[in-house]
Amino acid sequence: MNYKASYMSQTKKPDADASRSKTIRQKRIGDQLRRLYDDVTNEPVPDEFMNLLEQADKSSKQK
Repeated sequence: MNYKASYMSQTKKPDADASRSKTIRQKRIGDQLRRLYDDVTNEPVPDEFMNLLEQADKSSKQK
């Protein structure tokens, strides 16, 4: 490999490593957020909130 080709492959590697590292970090953050919010989405809706939603539906139908 000549000097220019060697230099070009060395200069592109950090960008590829940084991109791969960023992708791994984003995946890890996404996994952690999913784990956190999966618990929340599986919780039952409180009765008080359901009552408020029903009242809102009734008032919007009356208009």
